[in-house]
Amino acid sequence: MKVLETWLDGSVGEARMALVDGGRPIALALWRATDPGQRARWGEVYAGRVTQVDRRRRGAFLDIGLRGGAAGFLPLDAQGGVRESGKSRPVREGERLAVRVAREAARGKNAVVEIVEPTAAEPGLLGRHRSDTQLIDAAPAPPEMRAALDAAFEAAAARTAPIPGGGRLVIEPTAALVAIDVDAADRAGSNDPEQFARDLNLAAAAEALRQIRLRDLGGVIAIDFVTLRSAKARDEVMAALKAHSDPWGLSFAPMSRFGIVEMARPQLRRPLAEALCDATGALSTETQALAALRAAESAGRAEPARRVVLTVAPEIAAWLEAAPFEWKPALTARLGPRLRLETGALRGRAFDAHTE
Repeated sequence: MKVLETWLDGSVGEARMALVDGGRPIALALWRATDPGQRARWGEVYAGRVTQVDRRRRGAFLDIGLRGGAAGFLPLDAQGGVRESGKSRPVREGERLAVRVAREAARGKNAVVEIVEPTAAEPGLLGRHRSDTQLIDAAPAPPEMRAALDAAFEAAAARTAPIPGGGRLVIEPTAALVAIDVDAADRAGSNDPEQFARDLNLAAAAEALRQIRLRDLGGVIAIDFVTLRSAKARDEVMAALKAHSDPWGLSFAPMSRFGIVEMARPQLRRPLAEALCDATGALSTETQALAALRAAESAGRAEPARRVVLTVAPEIAAWLEAAPFEWKPALTARLGPRLRLETGALRGRAFDAHTE
């Protein structure tokens, strides 16, 4: 029986988790102090009020109490209603319902919800999923585990991922689909071109599926493999893809004559890159600010008798000054009153934390 490890780390304003198989993360989860009231997370239950029934979109929009008016979307059946006791009934504006988040908001689309029961409560959060409770309650991890999580999340935000044995995947999420290109790069291997392509594609298939789960990618995904002439080799690659297990479920189309495999995976959670990166694909100011607080905490834990100096870039200083959550009391509770926050130029780095 396969034994999986769980790495958990709770830091100021953020909690992170990795599910690890044989020393390699296969799934990542992230919670931030800015999420409550701003984002509806998978599995959460909300009290909602129907604000609009849109029959053209075959759904209803609900106020679920999020800031900025972000709405939940309730799909309707073919009769323009919802199923109850085996029958369709209409949904009316103003109706109050308890709903569960079935799919998080992603790629500019609203969170999708499903009915739990009627409710009289005002719009707002009623309950979290148990996995989020475990995440939010996480204690600070030991230094080695925190460093491993830092590396795992940094790698999952990158545009490329190495293929074991050589080569790389280039991963490009778009509004329509996720495109993954298999690149041999500097991979060594057989002098037989067909054998080389087969070995590369088999390794790429396993790594692509790991990266898809790791990054919470979903929807239509197209993997562009290196061209194979042998039908047997193409079948082997497809068999390797279909043998992979995924908690959300995967479906595949046959490999095209161009070596492209289209697959579908439910997009239940927001892609990790949307949480970590800005619109340009660079790490967001929030991600870097939270990493700076984590570095300050780690430095203070390593040398508990010394003052902690945290120097940050101006944009991070502005984000911290705006105080989107109560980070100062939280950090003081962990370190005591020994943080000195400075703003300065750091020669390409976003922050620096040290003791003195």
